Amino acid sequence: MSNKVLVIDDDESIIWVIKKTLEPLGYGITSRTRLASGLRALDNHRVVLLDLMLPDGNGLDGLREIHSSSPDTIVIMITAHAQMQSSITAMKEGAYDYLEKPFDIEELKIVVEKAFRDLLIREELRELKKTAFETESPLIVGKSPGMLKVFKDIGRVAPKDITVLITGESGTGKELVAKAIHYNSRRSLGPFVAINSASVPKDLLESELFGHKKGAFTGAVEDKRGKVEAAGGGTLFLDEISEMEPGLQAKLLRFIQEKDFTPLGSTEPVKADVRIIGATNKNLREAVAKGTFREDLYYRFNVVQIKLPPLRERKEDITLLVKHFLKDAAEKLETGEKDLAKEARAAIMKFDWPGNVRELENVIKRACVLSSGSVIEKKDLLLEDDTSGSIKEFLEEKLKRYLKDMTKATNCNLYDTVLSEVEKALIAIVMKETGGNQLKSAKILGINRNTLRTKIKEYKIK
Repeated sequence: MSNKVLVIDDDESIIWVIKKTLEPLGYGITSRTRLASGLRALDNHRVVLLDLMLPDGNGLDGLREIHSSSPDTIVIMITAHAQMQSSITAMKEGAYDYLEKPFDIEELKIVVEKAFRDLLIREELRELKKTAFETESPLIVGKSPGMLKVFKDIGRVAPKDITVLITGESGTGKELVAKAIHYNSRRSLGPFVAINSASVPKDLLESELFGHKKGAFTGAVEDKRGKVEAAGGGTLFLDEISEMEPGLQAKLLRFIQEKDFTPLGSTEPVKADVRIIGATNKNLREAVAKGTFREDLYYRFNVVQIKLPPLRERKEDITLLVKHFLKDAAEKLETGEKDLAKEARAAIMKFDWPGNVRELENVIKRACVLSSGSVIEKKDLLLEDDTSGSIKEFLEEKLKRYLKDMTKATNCNLYDTVLSEVEKALIAIVMKETGGNQLKSAKILGINRNTLRTKIKEYKIK
């Protein structure tokens, strides 16, 4: 990391003192006596000592410009005219610290050394977040032309603080692309906040986004901070933006333009420094034509569009994804190392995957849990194309063998008996495969955990 310090001050004696203090410690000092020339010299300087009063401008204006063009740069304000309001304003505008002339030499050393330590910590955090993202995002893998284009698009837009629209079918990994943009941007140390517009009741969505004041509506018993404010300094991911009501679309548009909003029940606008990334599985152009989506908001979102291809159009990526999901299941579900039989691999490649990557992940992990041994057979996949036939044939084969004897009994209540026995056997098998883990079993069976608990008790499954 560069250890260069830029000093912007019109007092040559101050510059001399700073050089004599910091150069013996290994810092490279560049100095400028005017604001304009200082801003042009910013380059690779990570720490700036900026005078509050300069011949050609105000240091606070310089502070704002530096943070706009280089948000990671640390700015330490220095002045001979310290006033309470200027100090407060400088810190509110994002100054790292504030030194009053004539400043103490030891204090100068401490502040500059601390600034460079904090820069190093930021770099380490950024690398840790990138590593964590790479570890936690197995779905963004691929070598197909479509995915290579997506990776290039992420690389192009991540450093630029612009609004992005991600499009693609459900299950293609739109949120993961949004996270990739965030973690590779200057905002990577800030929060990543996601909200799905379709999953929140429409009458509560505005409150979820922008927050509310106590008493704003029935049930608003206390102030609530919205997702926009929570994402301050970071990225807000708005999934399924096409589901927003027109009135809320207008409020969102204003926020994107002005960078401020007003919580429900309040008259005071709130500033928020947030990057917006939107996503949709709908055709927004058609929504605009139908009048359900604002045209001006569409153009605000559509500055850059990243389109995710469906899995059926990038089948060369399936092998890579399967490999990763098998490894993930072995580590997180403790299923042991498993592989696919030849017929199972062929079935996976033939399948169209209407649920895309999310469906593939679910199928592989379910098969890892339910299959016996280290090889996953075709029947273990329970793919929709095969499920109806294979399960039907299996049940018919078993039932035919016992149906004659069962029908001889009077009042045997055949329907209820068969259903309960199948249900009991299915639950018992899944519980055994998961080692008695009820939460995991409920997820695999697709039923509520309380329902599963009741069935276990009813069938006396151990």
